[in-house]
Amino acid sequence: MNEEPNLAIIEEERRVRRQTDVNFILKCVGAFILLILIAAVCIPVVLLPHKKPHYLTQTISNSKQIYLLMMEFESDYGTFPDDHTATLSPELSGFHGAFSNDYLGQLIAGGYTNSEIIFYAYRKGSSRITNEVISPPSYILEKGECGFAYTMVKDSGMIRGLSSKDNPGIPLLSAIVTDDKGSFDATSYKERGVYLRVDGSARSERINASDNKVHIRGGKTLFENGSLTAWGNLDPIILLPER
Repeated sequence: MNEEPNLAIIEEERRVRRQTDVNFILKCVGAFILLILIAAVCIPVVLLPHKKPHYLTQTISNSKQIYLLMMEFESDYGTFPDDHTATLSPELSGFHGAFSNDYLGQLIAGGYTNSEIIFYAYRKGSSRITNEVISPPSYILEKGECGFAYTMVKDSGMIRGLSSKDNPGIPLLSAIVTDDKGSFDATSYKERGVYLRVDGSARSERINASDNKVHIRGGKTLFENGSLTAWGNLDPIILLPER
């Protein structure tokens, strides 16, 4: 006679297999959750340098974008923004004064851009950033919304804006400049100053600790005129942003 299978033994074997499968699944789920927790801890640390803005690079990029607008402006008005260009169009008439905001505002008022953000340059200790509100025109580049100093020149006793016809090495925009003598803030970009030249090239140079100025070849400072400089006999007029 054939021996009848023991149903109790078979059922116990099935139960053990089911429990083994459940244990395996639970271990897999637990391992997966552990990996997620590890990733949650590690990923922010890895990505932190990418999330933090590279202020120096952004400032250089912004200056180059402004330059493109200024070239368009020059093609229409003959020079970069100054007191004379402010008289050539009703839209520009209110944009001249004592600060770089006043003259760079001509680029927005003239319709060359609708964005204020490219005029921003990070300054350590300041949390102000542009609000992108440009209407009415009195809201264009309000106090604290521009970070660049803007350079004009005194030429034969007359103050005028620069143009692409001037010496290509003259600094047109600069950051972060703290006075009208061309001193730079050494804290914002780790002892470096940023400037954009008339030829459209943008540079960052080491700030000299003794006078907080950028020194160039020949022992001259960036805004020092005279022989063997880009300025020649022109006198630099540095307009600071209204902060």
